[in-house]
Amino acid sequence: MAYINSKARIAWFLGAFISVASAGSNAGVILSAVSGTINSGGPGFGTLAETLNQSGLDTGYTSGVTDFDTYLATDPLHTIAFSGFEWFAETGITGASVTYDLGAATVIDALALWNEESAGILTLDVLGSLDGVSFASIASGLMPTDNVLADGAYGADVFQFAALSTQFVRLDFTGGPDESQGGFTGGAIAEIAFRQGVIEPPSDVPAPATIALIGLGLAGLGWKRRRKA
Repeated sequence: MAYINSKARIAWFLGAFISVASAGSNAGVILSAVSGTINSGGPGFGTLAETLNQSGLDTGYTSGVTDFDTYLATDPLHTIAFSGFEWFAETGITGASVTYDLGAATVIDALALWNEESAGILTLDVLGSLDGVSFASIASGLMPTDNVLADGAYGADVFQFAALSTQFVRLDFTGGPDESQGGFTGGAIAEIAFRQGVIEPPSDVPAPATIALIGLGLAGLGWKRRRKA
């Protein structure tokens, strides 16, 4: 019986170790959403697919592989061209809402937003959900850079927040401050991407290295008891 209990403890500790290690294995990589849905302000012009497929970026990345910080440090720029590269809300609609689907529950802790230069986003609220129905605030009152049409291609704003597990990310926003630049009155999105994060375990949960040592110790104890039996 003692041997069986030892085996159960070993399994629990090693399982916890694997879970914690796996959660952080891809931390820091850049992620693109797999799809997007217009909640309000649409259908507008262009498609949300054009805001997550890197079509407007001068240098691309590999979702789930490329390091987020390293990629953004190269200052990848987004074109000022519209067709095939951006999504605009309906004309005259300065407030809109869209939801991006990451494809599965994923821990994220930052997003990169290329703020369209002619209309863009003035203020932004970010919300998350695991089921696509009940949403909770991730960040609110964000103000992306007011990119200027005359300056040409532009870089991304990076907004960081507490790591959380979510599958759906909703953007509620008001239209950009320079809607008159391109003669269009309405909000717009150029490109968006996310950074995979890791939720740190509570302070009273053993760190992975500690769990591994405990597991090895229990394994040795179980082997010793088995020999005695």
